[in-house]
Amino acid sequence: MKNEPILRDERFYAVENASYKIGFTIFTFGLFAVILYRSIFRHEANWDLFALIVIASGAATIYQGVHKVLPFPWKKLVLYMVGVAVLAAITTWILVALK
Repeated sequence: MKNEPILRDERFYAVENASYKIGFTIFTFGLFAVILYRSIFRHEANWDLFALIVIASGAATIYQGVHKVLPFPWKKLVLYMVGVAVLAAITTWILVALK
C-alpha cells in the first residue's frame, strides 16, 4: 500500500455534492410520503415533519446564497415562494376554521 495522500479535485467534490442532492431528494419525498400516511390514515397533525423539510431546505438555500452559488434573482424567488406558502397556509387555516 502506498503512503501517498488522497487528492481531492473538482470532480470529487462534484460527485460528492451530487450524492448529497440525491440523498436529500429521497429524504424529502420519503418524508412527504410519511406525512401523507399520517394525515390520511392516522389523522395526525404533520406540522412537525413539514417544519423539518422547511428548515432543512431553508438552511441549504441560505448556505448556497451566502457562498454565492445561486442565480442572481434567488432572493426575489424565495420571497415569492414564502409569500405563496403563507397565503396557502392562511387559506387552509380559514377553510378548516369555517368547517
